[in-house]
Amino acid sequence: MLMTGLGSGIDYESMIAAIVGAERAPKENQLARQEGMNHAEKNALQEIQFTINSFRDKVEDLNSSRELQKLKAELSNDDVLSASVDSNAVTGEYNFEVTQLALAERTQLFKVAEGSTFTEGKFSFTTDSGPVEVDIVTLKSNLDAEQVAKKQAHKDQVYKEVAEENNIAQTDPDFETKVKDALAADPEQQTSFDNQQKVYDDEIARLNTEGVKLEEIQTAINGHANSDGVKATLVRSNGDISMVLNAKDTGTVNAIGAITLTTPLKVRLGGVGSSTIEDQKPLQTAQNAKVMFGSMELISSTNKMENAIDGISLNLKAKGTVNVKVERDEASVNSTIKSFVEDYNKIIETVNTYTKSSEDKAAALSGSSATRSMVSRLRGVIGAEYGSSDNNTLASLGITTNREGGTLKIDQKKLDKALEDDFEAVSKLFLGEEKQIGMMDQMMVVLDDYHKNGGTYDRRIDQLEINNKQIAEDREKLDSRMEAKTLSLRAYYARMDSQIAQMNQTQNMLVSMLM
Repeated sequence: MLMTGLGSGIDYESMIAAIVGAERAPKENQLARQEGMNHAEKNALQEIQFTINSFRDKVEDLNSSRELQKLKAELSNDDVLSASVDSNAVTGEYNFEVTQLALAERTQLFKVAEGSTFTEGKFSFTTDSGPVEVDIVTLKSNLDAEQVAKKQAHKDQVYKEVAEENNIAQTDPDFETKVKDALAADPEQQTSFDNQQKVYDDEIARLNTEGVKLEEIQTAINGHANSDGVKATLVRSNGDISMVLNAKDTGTVNAIGAITLTTPLKVRLGGVGSSTIEDQKPLQTAQNAKVMFGSMELISSTNKMENAIDGISLNLKAKGTVNVKVERDEASVNSTIKSFVEDYNKIIETVNTYTKSSEDKAAALSGSSATRSMVSRLRGVIGAEYGSSDNNTLASLGITTNREGGTLKIDQKKLDKALEDDFEAVSKLFLGEEKQIGMMDQMMVVLDDYHKNGGTYDRRIDQLEINNKQIAEDREKLDSRMEAKTLSLRAYYARMDSQIAQMNQTQNMLVSMLM
């Protein structure tokens, strides 16, 4: 209810708003200022934490030794093979002679003229999963039953649709007669139904008079539960079709088992090809890959020899001789160190953004002791010595700290020379060795305090969120107090306005009496 001031003519509502506003403003400004500072600090911490997480991933990769001990393989002839190496490889030269490639077995099961069909016969072969047997008579019976089932399912579906369209209940004693009549009343639908039924009838007739097609035998083989290691394909040439069994994998261990013709195949020969059936014959014998390494023969069932020699894997392509030179991949390591420096600098640059105040306003983290402590610890790790070699500090590698800003910079020539002269010392600086902790281990200790759940920054962010919830509650309490204040003032001024109205009435009465 608004305070109108009818008795006095005074705008009490404006007076109340001014009084409440003046009382609310200091507390409201304080809450808004603190809330803004909390949001700014939270956003700053989250952005710094993001750069820390990215840097930590880089440090973790470096600490796994994959990145700072990279090797590369140079080949004298990459037409013979390709090679990949990991950190377990030993630098040096390796000579290989590929004497035999791994092959998968291929066997022609039979060959007939295009258009031929089969009426009888049974054959089988074995795979790792077990025997695969195809009986033409059984297959024909199964296919016939499948067509009969499809024909009936099609009829049932069409009859159901017609019944629904014509409100014919399936419980009606004359259900089928009525559906037939309704179907006949729609020539287009009747023709479509008859044509599809004829397709099934033609397939049934073909199976019973001509027999099974090659494609149906192929499907039976490939769909067998034990045929995962062997697949059948049809190869066409000059009017003839060959049914070819292909082992899925190379090597003698994956060869197709003995093929047995249990019952002779009876064929209705068709087309323009041969007038006889050609029995099975081998097309390609299964064999293992063989590679000579000096006087030692390396054997594999595939053309990929994983870890043939510690840290060295071969992918064979052709017969021949090749020299594989394994050496340090200095270019890749150089790039990795650069990436490490860049990610470190992103942390420092982000910290500088949020800790350096301007003349206009204070930075979000200008008073953050946690951030100052983190930067101090990071710089301690960066500036420490690791080992006793000449290259035991980042500065000795040409990586130094800029006085202004605290970021790192690289003297590329000095870094290149350190990698060329003493690669092992550079690796030990970052990774350490048995009795010496490397820089990456030390860096992980620092980063984990700020990266992991429950770390320093997580705890501070959680506290800021709690603080902002408290500010929201304080604002609600302030709203309640100001609402109560408003109601109190309206009641007070209402009583005053009533008294003024009474006084005005008395005054008017006295004036009228005197006149």
